[in-house]
Amino acid sequence: MQRNTERICRNTISDFQKRVPSWVAKEVTSIYTIKKQEIRPTKNQNGIKVGNIRFSGRTIGSCSIVYTGEALTPTHFKMTPKEPRGTGYTLNVEIVKGQKKTWGKTKKLSKKQRKNIGRNFTKQGSQNSPQSPKMLMPTGNRQEGGTNYIPFQRVSQNRNSIQSLKTVSLPQMVDNPQVHQNIETAIYTHMNERLAHHMRRYGIR
Repeated sequence: MQRNTERICRNTISDFQKRVPSWVAKEVTSIYTIKKQEIRPTKNQNGIKVGNIRFSGRTIGSCSIVYTGEALTPTHFKMTPKEPRGTGYTLNVEIVKGQKKTWGKTKKLSKKQRKNIGRNFTKQGSQNSPQSPKMLMPTGNRQEGGTNYIPFQRVSQNRNSIQSLKTVSLPQMVDNPQVHQNIETAIYTHMNERLAHHMRRYGIR
């Protein structure tokens, strides 16, 4: 009995580590437009990770899973367009499913701006303005399949005072009240099923 109980606990904890990331990914992507492969604890197809996952606990009652990660650029959330257009464009992002929002509008670029883009951050309008529009600028990416453009904005009259624009982080998505509740329900339901499975497997009813 003691030996079988230890096996049941060990196998159930193993199931927890293997299966919970998939359940979490399912619940996060039911609310947010990010792709499942981006929030798994392994690198996605482009070799990019948006966060990390850490497991702890040696008993069923003490198991925990912790997600960490920094705020993400809007390129992960159905951002359009993917690259700047000389004719001008409207920057749209859909972070939460069904809630598409406009982040900014960029006018048609002048010849000088088109020439400078890729070298320096080009503002639109007067340099005396407190900030520039949100604009797509090159990232300097040299990896195949990587992100070539992300939104930047000048945040003061200093043309060198620029910031990349970010959205939510992986921990924030996991901790969204609706997502968090759905994750807890999924873990409770599925882990009870796994525990019952292993108990039957070792003849404990």
